[in-house]
Amino acid sequence: MAGKKKKSKVPAKGNVLVYKDRVEVLLEKDTVWLSQKQMADLFDTERSVITKHVRNIYNTKELDRKAVCAKFAHTAEDGKVYQTQFYNLDAIISVGYRVNSKRGTQFRIWATNVLKKHLVDGYTINEKRLNAAEHKYQQLMQSIKLLSNVVHIDGVSDEAKGLIDVITQYSHALDLLDDYDHERLSIPKGIKRSKFKLTYEKAQNVIDALRKKFKSSALVGREKDKSFQGSLGAIYQTFDGRDVYPTVEEKAAHLLYFVTKNHSFVDGNKRIAAALFICFLDRNIILHRKDGTQRIDNNALVALTLMIAVSKPREKEIMVKIILNLLA
Repeated sequence: MAGKKKKSKVPAKGNVLVYKDRVEVLLEKDTVWLSQKQMADLFDTERSVITKHVRNIYNTKELDRKAVCAKFAHTAEDGKVYQTQFYNLDAIISVGYRVNSKRGTQFRIWATNVLKKHLVDGYTINEKRLNAAEHKYQQLMQSIKLLSNVVHIDGVSDEAKGLIDVITQYSHALDLLDDYDHERLSIPKGIKRSKFKLTYEKAQNVIDALRKKFKSSALVGREKDKSFQGSLGAIYQTFDGRDVYPTVEEKAAHLLYFVTKNHSFVDGNKRIAAALFICFLDRNIILHRKDGTQRIDNNALVALTLMIAVSKPREKEIMVKIILNLLA
């Protein structure tokens, strides 16, 4: 139906819950359709902005016009029926990752969390394993590939790029995801002899440096209670004379997790967690690979920290293992 000039039948209507708002959509050909006006309402921006992004999507050949748009009969406010151009889910997602608005940001967070749930809950590998669902699996992979293209678009925030990088990287590591699904996801071998121990005093030096950088907020690094000291102590805890987290990588992963999740500071929890994680890796001489590149680059670090922040407590083990496998 997409791309044909003849009149299309009126598709079914439905409602989709999108980050706390219900959006009326058209349902046809196993996908949803929105007009430019509806996309403007969805992302809380001007219709001219949507038109510009759609034009750029076509110009860069990110999407094929014939594949993503179609004309459907639409009843306007004056009661008359018009043939209106609608855009499918691929186009909606691509526009959503370009729109610079608060609602656009909310959409990106929502879309990323949906994909994260697919990965963490094992949806992707379940689809692969079931032969009857192979087609749906291929559609999911195409959607992930589409999102990976967003990384190359000018104007997309570094945070969004980092989230997409992590998602696409793990979408290609299906063997790893399959291991998780079958409870075989292992902790990679790491370095057991630490060159650097992060004490409370050394951590305070890092936090002081952050305070100077973020002068606009006097609350950055202000501790609420003693839980921050507990987070630092937790990574060095022992049982029966042995380290609970025996490798430097395990200590680093749990440092990032504990400081992010424990919310020990009035402001700056995620920034402090990420900074301490980088400092810990650097001082233990494992931040960089042999070719000089960072094992986890800045965008991926932002992505991991945000994913930890929104994760459920029951997801702690998988979050830590993802960090460890990225470091490996």
